[in-house]
Amino acid sequence: MYEKIYWPDYKNCIANLPNSILKYFGAETVGDTLEPLDKYLDKEYKNVVVLILDGMGSSVLGWSTGFDGQLYQHMVTSYDSVFPSSTVPATTSAMTGLQPCEHAWLGWDNYYKEIDKTVTVFLNTLQGTEEIAEEYHVARKLTPFKTVTERLNESGIKAYAISPFEKPNPDSFDKFMSLIKKHCDEPDRKYIYAYWPQPDDLLHEYGGGCSTTEEVKAFVTEAESRILSLVREMKDTLLIVTADHGHTDVGISEIEEYPQITDCLLRTPSLEPRVMTFFVKKGRKREFVREFRKVYGEKFMLLTKKEVLDRHLFGTGREHDKFRDMLGDYLAVATGDESVMFTKDEPWVSMHGGATEREIRIPLIIFKDFFFLGPDIDAYIDEAVRRLKEKYFWVTKEMFMPQYSYKIEETDGRKEFVQYYLYDNGESLRKAEGWDGELFIQRMIYDNRSAVESANCVKEVFDVRPDYGVDCHGWCLERFEFRSHKLGGYSAFVQAGDRVAGGSREFFFTQEQMSGTFEDFLQSNGELLSGAFGLDREYMRNFKGLKEFLGF
Repeated sequence: MYEKIYWPDYKNCIANLPNSILKYFGAETVGDTLEPLDKYLDKEYKNVVVLILDGMGSSVLGWSTGFDGQLYQHMVTSYDSVFPSSTVPATTSAMTGLQPCEHAWLGWDNYYKEIDKTVTVFLNTLQGTEEIAEEYHVARKLTPFKTVTERLNESGIKAYAISPFEKPNPDSFDKFMSLIKKHCDEPDRKYIYAYWPQPDDLLHEYGGGCSTTEEVKAFVTEAESRILSLVREMKDTLLIVTADHGHTDVGISEIEEYPQITDCLLRTPSLEPRVMTFFVKKGRKREFVREFRKVYGEKFMLLTKKEVLDRHLFGTGREHDKFRDMLGDYLAVATGDESVMFTKDEPWVSMHGGATEREIRIPLIIFKDFFFLGPDIDAYIDEAVRRLKEKYFWVTKEMFMPQYSYKIEETDGRKEFVQYYLYDNGESLRKAEGWDGELFIQRMIYDNRSAVESANCVKEVFDVRPDYGVDCHGWCLERFEFRSHKLGGYSAFVQAGDRVAGGSREFFFTQEQMSGTFEDFLQSNGELLSGAFGLDREYMRNFKGLKEFLGF
């Protein structure tokens, strides 16, 4: 059996992000926008910055910072890379808003039928050599594209692209970040696209796609510190930090060791070590499939060209006229921890490009100005109340726990957010943990959520736990009940386990969840009613009296 296969969602991926930027600046889009980002582009910022850290997928970020790092705490969601989940196709999508099938920069090594050569596209060299492929840049000439920065500049919006490969070619992360700051300080509204090639190289060398490695952790920690310094100084800026793809730790196989496979091929495989295209000699296809599966079994999914096209693996947009010529006869996609080297000798420890969640899921991290609501603490308290109201419509500021108080204070010439906790004996504890405005709002919500819930007492209980009992992942389901509350609203309370081990959770339903039909309500509560707690939608749908109790 294959490991669980994960394909990108082309309506929620890195190709959508630049279309959100184009839409925000009033330029024509070339595809769907990224919905989770659109809601943050809700005001006119002087600067919008997209910062890509190569290889820092959601799992890499988690391994490197844990849940306490500010990069992780500012992650609003995870979304998808493209297929293949690799630098060439993903960064090209991030720069253009096009899907891989549209821009046709499909992998590190692409086959070009016009010149009958496989070319390492970024370097413009023949695959596996340092020999220049042609006097012109093959990929740029045969598969040209227009970037978002070019489109915006043409429409009169100032836009910059910053990377080690763009003049003035910053050669350290500090110089790179300083250049972003320099452009942010310039007058006029603008977009800044910034790309840095780490931690990808470190991950290849030391691993870290499925574990913690000190080298990767050190870089992410340094990058986080430098990013936070920029955030502290930002004015009227929205900073979006993301990645082009993730990583997974791998074992290495050399395809040249299997002549029964390579003898069937017209040329060396292309694209990536975890996503390979095969051009097979006439009359040898059946033999190739048999021998490939003997060697690699279910470590790779082997697809025909037709299957690749039918599945729209490279995207759902309009195909580039060179796209199909690059696919060969078969495509092998890694679904586990194996990579196949066909031109390189480097013993890389971690790679990307395959169809696993670790490689495809990437973080969407959002930073606003440090004091994005200004210097008045009441504005942040009001925003915390507003956000709580989205779930707890009855909340008022007076429901906040009286033991907590919040201030903005100046320490050593620098303003900071401060939380105070008052003990019963009159002593108080002061905390100032470097929160920016966004994290401080989240802190206040965390501090007061239980008090807000407790303020709305239970009025009636409707028990739906069956008399025959339910085995819930080895534990007994002790309680499953729906509740109505005195200030309005409904919740569900679930308790499982026994009196020694186990736990309970209460789910409060938003007004939006309660505003549709009973069927809409059942569908909108996937975590609660998916069967994870032993009972599912079908059970609730047929439980006599529940629909009426909830007011549907």
